[in-house]
Amino acid sequence: MGKRIEVLGEMFTAVPFGETRFFGLPCVYLMAHEKAGEMVVHYAGQTQKLDKRYASHHQLDAAKARGATHALVLVVRDLRDRREFETMLRWFFRPPLNAEDVPSHMQGWRAAMHCGKADIAELARAAHMSCSRALLPPTANQPMVARG
Repeated sequence: MGKRIEVLGEMFTAVPFGETRFFGLPCVYLMAHEKAGEMVVHYAGQTQKLDKRYASHHQLDAAKARGATHALVLVVRDLRDRREFETMLRWFFRPPLNAEDVPSHMQGWRAAMHCGKADIAELARAAHMSCSRALLPPTANQPMVARG
């Protein structure tokens, strides 16, 4: 099992791309790589079975070309929960390889509230009220590598 990475208060598992075929659980995931101790996110998604999704993922080559080396994986069994968490991740990180439009601030707020992430919901609400993205401390913009 890969190392653990904290992303928006949840502990994701860093799975090297070559090992995703062993991970057949429903999850939300990020395609990312570590740079200077921080994780750079290229794509956010959700799937019923990661092993089947990665076998032919439409953005895998593009993510690798940008330097991505791992899938950051969080098991989420319920489909609605996975979709809401993915929406929150897409709003927060704005991954460049996601083809869908970036969720609106209010969609980010709704998804964060559904996921029990009041701090992220407040950022989305503030961004909506100011008609821009709320300014975050630099360390809040990237997942933190768990130490220990």
